[in-house]
Amino acid sequence: MDALESLPNGFVVLSGDGAILYANRAFRALVGTKESPLSGTRFQDYLTRGGVIFYDTQFAPSLQLRGSLEEISFDILSFDRSPVPILVNASVHRSSDANATRLHLSIFVAKQRRRYEAELLRTRREFEEIAEIVRRSTDAILRLDVAGSILSWNHGAQQVFGISSEQAKTRIFSSLFAESELTVIVSAVESLGRGEEVSLESSVLHQSGKVVDVSVRLTPHIEAPGRFVGFSAIIRDTTANKRAERALLQSEKLASVGKLASSIAHEINNPLESVTNLLYILESYVHDPEGKKFVMTAQEELARVSHIATHTLPFHKQSSNRSLVDLQKMAESVLSLYRGRLLAASVRVLAQCGDTDPLFCYEGELRQVMVNLVSNAYDALRSGGTLILRAHTSRNWRTGRRGIRILVADSGSGIGADILAHIFEPFFTTKGIGGTGLGLWITKDLVAKNGGIISARSSDRGEQTGTVLNLFFEDPIISQDDAP
Repeated sequence: MDALESLPNGFVVLSGDGAILYANRAFRALVGTKESPLSGTRFQDYLTRGGVIFYDTQFAPSLQLRGSLEEISFDILSFDRSPVPILVNASVHRSSDANATRLHLSIFVAKQRRRYEAELLRTRREFEEIAEIVRRSTDAILRLDVAGSILSWNHGAQQVFGISSEQAKTRIFSSLFAESELTVIVSAVESLGRGEEVSLESSVLHQSGKVVDVSVRLTPHIEAPGRFVGFSAIIRDTTANKRAERALLQSEKLASVGKLASSIAHEINNPLESVTNLLYILESYVHDPEGKKFVMTAQEELARVSHIATHTLPFHKQSSNRSLVDLQKMAESVLSLYRGRLLAASVRVLAQCGDTDPLFCYEGELRQVMVNLVSNAYDALRSGGTLILRAHTSRNWRTGRRGIRILVADSGSGIGADILAHIFEPFFTTKGIGGTGLGLWITKDLVAKNGGIISARSSDRGEQTGTVLNLFFEDPIISQDDAP
């Protein structure tokens, strides 16, 4: 027993029902008593309530059945009745007398181990949470080795690049980027070897062949003593953000141009009025028929300049309230802006807007819509042809509601189906240098703001080619008249 008394860990001998027959010094110190044996007590008396239930229902039956158990976890009540985590190794010692069964329990305080286990569990949960975040992220998150070979590939990467994780295993990091970006990417990876993090804007190649604008953040993986073993990459699709930035910049430019045009138009009107008055006075001093003819020609040309300047003002002026707009007058004013160019290109114009009710809309915005559509039609008719601008009451075949339909058509060379599908997208243009790709995008937005819809159809094959832009506005005034 002297050897057991000197053990640093607790040791107890129990009867079959758990009564304590012997307890060494370490166990007595743990539970806060100097008596030996701990007469009249059972091992269960020093356990928490949950521990007692576990001892009676699980531990004791299993020990009797198996003969020994190792590292069984309990919480034992110390001298101040606070629970202390312990681990128990137990064995059964039987004699020929069935009533003389003894249980030997070696008891180890497991505070430090319990802390390690709790920390390990917490770390494991955090790792699982991070792994789930990475898996579900819409950003491409990659893990790569020193050579740039791809080791992991999340769902976001599949969306950004259009390739599966299996396909990605055969790729290297630099092959994901557009050819124009390779020099920058190689330089960035070299910086990682020096322990530097890198953030940059770049372009990657989607499996479909399209180029995708992205932001890239590269983080080196460094092991002691400063050895570069790989890196991770977070790649975010910024196409929509870049598109919005460009749209905002273009809108600001358009607003500036509009203000400038409005200012110029005002400044032009002042001297125009003076010259008009002077020509009127001059007419009374000229008696020669040929001189009068020159004065009249000057007045006509001046009136044309005044007309253009006057119609430039409402084009750029922002509408604040809706009003009833005479479509015939608006069509005439818009076409007058292009009359000279249309005549020079031998374009035949058919305008039929008189047989319709006024449209309740933002006048300045509808004018901009018409100007954009007529301008596009003129661009398609540089070699001559026919331009049709027509407005009439109609009915939306989907809703059955009445409204006003506006058609702008040209007999140009037409638009291919692959291009037609994208004409209302921002920055999509077929005009090359000088084309912003914003005209029809802005037009669609303005039509929608006025409660309308716009569609296009075109033919670029056969004898009859051309394009038709179809606008429909469910005019509330007409719809109310049509209501039962």
